[in-house]
Amino acid sequence: MPHPIRRCLTGLVCLALSTGLVAETPAMTPGERVDDYLSSARTSAGSAELAAMLEAEPGNDELRLALGFMQFAAAIEHLGQAWYRHGLRSRSDFARMMPFLRLPVPANPEPEPIDYAQARAVLERLVEELDRADRTLAGIDDGDVKLDLYPGRGHLDFNANGSAEEDEALWRILAAVNPRSGLDAETASQFRIGFDAADVHWLRGYCNLLSALLDFYLSHDGKRLFDHTAHLYFSEPDTPHPFLAELETGGGMTSMVLDAVALIHLIDLPVVEPARRERTIERLQTVIEQSRASWRLILEEDDDDHEWVPGPDQTGVIPGAVVSETMVEAWHGFLDEAESILAGETLVPFWRGEREIGINVRRALVESDRFDLILWLQGSGVAPYFEDGPITDPAFWRQLRGAFNGRFLGFALWFN
Repeated sequence: MPHPIRRCLTGLVCLALSTGLVAETPAMTPGERVDDYLSSARTSAGSAELAAMLEAEPGNDELRLALGFMQFAAAIEHLGQAWYRHGLRSRSDFARMMPFLRLPVPANPEPEPIDYAQARAVLERLVEELDRADRTLAGIDDGDVKLDLYPGRGHLDFNANGSAEEDEALWRILAAVNPRSGLDAETASQFRIGFDAADVHWLRGYCNLLSALLDFYLSHDGKRLFDHTAHLYFSEPDTPHPFLAELETGGGMTSMVLDAVALIHLIDLPVVEPARRERTIERLQTVIEQSRASWRLILEEDDDDHEWVPGPDQTGVIPGAVVSETMVEAWHGFLDEAESILAGETLVPFWRGEREIGINVRRALVESDRFDLILWLQGSGVAPYFEDGPITDPAFWRQLRGAFNGRFLGFALWFN
């Protein structure tokens, strides 16, 4: 094209843009970006791009919330990718019982072997990534921050092939973890959450709750447990006992029973990182703080816009889930009681013997040099932490269950 004509056309385009005759493509909102990244299974790329945008606009709390949400999603995706790489047997009944092994990752036809050090490194990385998401979310100051999200359209690329596959749809993952969720493709595609400032504290609480569980486990040496039971979870465990995997495959019910007995017997874990025990307490206290902050904002809200956790005067996005004032009041009572127990100010009752005596849970978590499940259940394992003092009232816990119509645990996992 001759230069004069090209210059003329360029000038006309610039004139049209400046006068509004040709509209510029509107920029995507942070919420639309999150949906786009999730729907195309690009959580890691999305986290990196949002981090770069936030660096250019450090005062943009919408971007900060989008980044924190994506970092949380990426942490879960990376966990699933690690388990896929090492052949997690996600359909195993044993895997389904374990919190961080319940992810429904697809079967890997060519898994890499995994030993205890590698499995531990996977969980250590998860803690680091959850902490990163928490730090990002902690920087949000805008009380009106909000993202409109459609998480049901998202995917997590568990097999790390770079594509969003049907069995990696987020709603399918959630339905596999919770079969009673009632989710299907149609309802999931329209599932919208108005993720607001109260939910920022909710997500921070969940980051710390998951990390508390991880820190408690990582504070112990689980190598002996892994070496004798990893075949229950992974198809290619690298342990001193390879025959266990062969027996598990062909030994029938007898092998399963013996494996289950061995699993329980081997939950006798020596403490190797006591600092993580301290962090477990600190994280649980942070969960309580974040829950209080979340509920303070929920009760101050005057809108009703696709609420993830609704107040008594709001409608939640979860069908049939209604929150009453009685529930909110009971929940705050639970937070107070849990905080007192974690501080060692209130004891939990010992379940054996005639003398009424309490257990100092804080001391049991911080001072013990091992976690022996059988001896703790039997009672002798917690004997060093007996104390005289105020004991949490069983009547309080009965009232708490009553306030939630017998479904306190389910609501607690949701309320966080």
